Amino acid sequence: MIKEFIGKTRDTIRTGKWRGSKTARLVIAITLTVLLALLFPQAQSPQNVTGYSVGSLWTNADVSAPFSFRLLKSEQRKRQDIAKALENFYPVFVIDSSAKRATLDSLEKIFAAFGSAGQSPRTLDSLGSSFGLSPEEIKALTNIFSSQTGKNVPVSAEQSEEIISKLLASSNIISSMPAAYSGNAAQKIVVRKRANEEEIIPISGLINKDAAKSILFEKVTKEIHAPKEEKNGLAKLAAASIVPNLSYSADATEESRKEIIDRVPKTEGVILEGQKIIGKGEVITPAAKAALESLAQARIDLGGPGAIVARALGTAGHVAIIVLLFVLYVKFIRRRIYKDNAQLLLISLILIFPAFLAYLSVGIQTSFPIEYLILIPVTSMLLTVLFDSRTGFYGTVIVALLVAGIRGNDYNVALAGLSAGAFAAYTVRDLRSRSQLFKSIGYIFLGYSIAIMALAFERGAPFSEIGLELAAAAGNALLSPVLTLAAVLIVEAVFDTMSDLRLSDFNDINHPLLRRLAEEAPGTYHHTMLVAQLAENAALAIGANALLAKVGAMFHDVGKILSPNDFIENQGHENIHDSISSHESASRVRAHVTRGITLAREEKLPEKILDFIPMHHGTLQISFFYQRALDAAGSEGVPDENLFRYPGPKPNTKETAIVMLADASEAVARTLALRVEEPTVEQLDHDLAALFRNRIGDGQLDDCDLTLHDLVIIRSVFARLLIGSFHSRITYPLMQSLTSNYRGAQAVVS
Repeated sequence: MIKEFIGKTRDTIRTGKWRGSKTARLVIAITLTVLLALLFPQAQSPQNVTGYSVGSLWTNADVSAPFSFRLLKSEQRKRQDIAKALENFYPVFVIDSSAKRATLDSLEKIFAAFGSAGQSPRTLDSLGSSFGLSPEEIKALTNIFSSQTGKNVPVSAEQSEEIISKLLASSNIISSMPAAYSGNAAQKIVVRKRANEEEIIPISGLINKDAAKSILFEKVTKEIHAPKEEKNGLAKLAAASIVPNLSYSADATEESRKEIIDRVPKTEGVILEGQKIIGKGEVITPAAKAALESLAQARIDLGGPGAIVARALGTAGHVAIIVLLFVLYVKFIRRRIYKDNAQLLLISLILIFPAFLAYLSVGIQTSFPIEYLILIPVTSMLLTVLFDSRTGFYGTVIVALLVAGIRGNDYNVALAGLSAGAFAAYTVRDLRSRSQLFKSIGYIFLGYSIAIMALAFERGAPFSEIGLELAAAAGNALLSPVLTLAAVLIVEAVFDTMSDLRLSDFNDINHPLLRRLAEEAPGTYHHTMLVAQLAENAALAIGANALLAKVGAMFHDVGKILSPNDFIENQGHENIHDSISSHESASRVRAHVTRGITLAREEKLPEKILDFIPMHHGTLQISFFYQRALDAAGSEGVPDENLFRYPGPKPNTKETAIVMLADASEAVARTLALRVEEPTVEQLDHDLAALFRNRIGDGQLDDCDLTLHDLVIIRSVFARLLIGSFHSRITYPLMQSLTSNYRGAQAVVS
């Protein structure tokens, strides 16, 4: 079921129209901003509103109280006071006034049931067994109960009722004690008798149902004069009828707990109007920070609803600025990501993860520095592995700002996280194996250590505090690579994205499609390997993803497997296109694109690789057959050019554009080698320049972000590599001595 769910989700992400929707893009941005704003301090408490932490310097002007206000207790002090107040908090039990009557009614019903059973041994045995009676006790009770009327009760019934009534009147019987309060004999409970009447009694004065049965059994066997078996049987029946008269009330207990907490004062002391709070250049002490936070809250309280709304808008604006910084980056520098809402959604989820951890770090109260367990390096590595190193580093800066804001502008944690995240992104920028991820452990710890020790020495922190912070950083360094690897596997399974880790799995000439290509279309296979070499080297030269360009080139012509003889590189002496029309020829050539897509989907190739199949031809004209169709038509009319163009789309990344150019450049070099006996680099570069101008003029490179400078470098790489592949070879004459030796060897064998 999980696999099916993941498959459906992946298909929705791949094929959904929402991926290019501007409305969906806006919804993602707004939702991200709102979710992050809810994690900021105003969604929690007035704490940390000043943006300064204890130990740092106050760089603003002197601050004095503009009016008198109460000094809020620190969170730690409030927790201490609440804990002390709750020392006198006990669970609340209510008296069940109907317990006595319910017990007596139950006893009467039990006696009546035995009277109705009469002398039927089977019925009595079954009934007696349900109350734990032995055969002897059942037999003894048979002598008491008459089977004639079915209504007689034993002579001792009144005595049993009287004993039970006394027990209920003198004892507090509880059904069960809540687990949180059991096992502590010194603990007490509150017994609520009426709405405004309560009594605190020790747990030691209570008895549970089992203890009540034991007491009842003892009294019945002592006060009722009858044979032993009869008394035991009557005692068991009486004990089975007991209904506890005290029951635990969870609602009343929680209500009592809240009342105690609400009575704890939230403030301690008063700051008078004009009293100095802190001066410029002074170190922020805990007392000064508490006073600044109290002043901020007092201003909000005085401002009423308007101040609350203004603060909420301010927080939203704060978050919106940070989000906008990343939006501007992807829009102007990573436009391919910006146009794909699936990737924007993925990035949003990655950004929310450390922000939520920062929120938890504020809410969890502990002396351990858990703020250094906020997994900023995971974000850095995920963005680098799934996208690129620049996105990884820029995302690290954004996350550091978010974490700082959520933690009340905590500069120390932001700087340490930024340092560790930058090191983490650096270690995985050229990731080729999963084991490489774990090399980042040392670099992450190094990044944290440098920042932690530098800031600690600056503020004069004790070594014990530094040691705890380094321990937290070590835990972060150990966790981050493990979580990153798990997240990469999940993301690749669900989202339409692919890391270099997964891409490396397809960089294999033994892949089933490539093996088929080598066996069924050897000429195309040779062409493919040469194009892959060209694409890889060109991508390296301009800083594009060389692995993606190479792997995409390896699979760009797999559609030719289904009809290899339609292409010149796989033909022998006979060309099939000499005997069919130009329209049919163009149709067969075009088909290798759609067939390639079908084969790629059957083999579950990732979309990033599949894109190279249609994009390596873009919407180019199949010029040879179009010209032949023009010549054949003569004066009868111009053939439909759309029938002689590839379906597209045009290349939309540097890598797909490189493969388009490499594919055509290989053909240009092959043609030049046939035309010129010893081609030169200058001749090849001239022909490649004409090819590149043609592609630019035809608009095939309009959708990708290759620059003119990139094209110059690519052309230079292609010329250098291709001239070595297609220069003329020396023809060696058949040497007479070798022929003689061969004939001599034949004679010896004969």
